[in-house]
Amino acid sequence: MPIKQSSFEERRDSVRAKRIITVRHRLIKHNNRKVNSIWQLAATENMSLSGLLFVSALVYHPGDIVELQVVMSGVLDIFNGYGKVVRATRNKSGNYHVGVKYVDLKSKRRPAKTVLASG
Repeated sequence: MPIKQSSFEERRDSVRAKRIITVRHRLIKHNNRKVNSIWQLAATENMSLSGLLFVSALVYHPGDIVELQVVMSGVLDIFNGYGKVVRATRNKSGNYHVGVKYVDLKSKRRPAKTVLASG
């Protein structure tokens, strides 16, 4: 009989490290529509190889795509890329815990064709 996964904790595919690091974030896609939003500052609660959890004053919805820049001490880039919101819950202080799974939105590059000039 298969074991049913009942909590978000059990569905994680990598170990999370509790780290509080500055993260810049902005919404770039909501309901499959591009959005032009401004950068916001927040702090991570934990991170892993596959995603992160941060605290946001703005509400995000599952399925939203956000651009993320995680920087340590303003010098060391830890992560620059995109994430898909997998959960967002409001905490007692009125902020949101936003769980994000990293996604690759870079367009696939086609290999360059070699053109030989005839002489």
